[in-house]
Amino acid sequence: MGDTHPDAHPADFIKDGNELTHLDKDQSKPALIILNQPIADTKVLGRLWNHTSYRLCADGGANQLYDLFNQNDPSQLDRYLPNIIHGDLDSLREDVKSYYKEHNVEVTEDPDQYSTDFGKAIKQVLREQPWQRNFLVLGTIAGRLDQGIGLLSEIYREQHSKQHANIRFWLFSESSISFTLSPGTTTIHTPLGERVITPNIGILPIFGPAHISTNGLEWDVTDWHTQMGGQVSTSNHIVEDQITISTDAEVLFTVERRKSVAG
Repeated sequence: MGDTHPDAHPADFIKDGNELTHLDKDQSKPALIILNQPIADTKVLGRLWNHTSYRLCADGGANQLYDLFNQNDPSQLDRYLPNIIHGDLDSLREDVKSYYKEHNVEVTEDPDQYSTDFGKAIKQVLREQPWQRNFLVLGTIAGRLDQGIGLLSEIYREQHSKQHANIRFWLFSESSISFTLSPGTTTIHTPLGERVITPNIGILPIFGPAHISTNGLEWDVTDWHTQMGGQVSTSNHIVEDQITISTDAEVLFTVERRKSVAG
């Protein structure tokens, strides 16, 4: 089914440590975008932070970062200072804005009402890191369903624009990691023994009908037709340390992460 794409290593981003061993030597660490959704797990936030080179709070995402530590461990507040808070700033609280400005965090406003804070965040990251190819996005599919679907629509548009065709977005919610698979074949590394992900996965044709083939799942399929309103794979299970998925159209892959990651 078309091209073979670079391997995907979703579990690596929430492993302990600072190194992402799957990155090529000439690749920089990913960028982190924190959206305006409650952050439930300080350990996972810390690991995403350690694995990234540039951290941006999209408008009210700064409220979530501040509240996480202010309510649980205020001594950590000044350890987790983002590079920038960016957006239209209609959700950013004044106390949060004052705290981060006092700690030399840049706060910039983009008043464009025709783009979302997520879209503004992508542009800001690429202004600072035009070479960036991996975006870790925290606070994605939780919260309002319409905003979650809007986010997926925006990711689809970004990945189909000529200037951003090589970018991959990794979406982290309180219970899962999701990312899109382009037409072709992708090998996904799924190290269950490292106890950061569970065997539970889904493959959703949210962008349109697709035919998929899989290897390494409990219920593998070959040239299986899937579409919304028809057959969809939402309850399959990983049985190997790596799985292979081939598709003729873009699909969303989701793997459940453990509620308490190892380490």
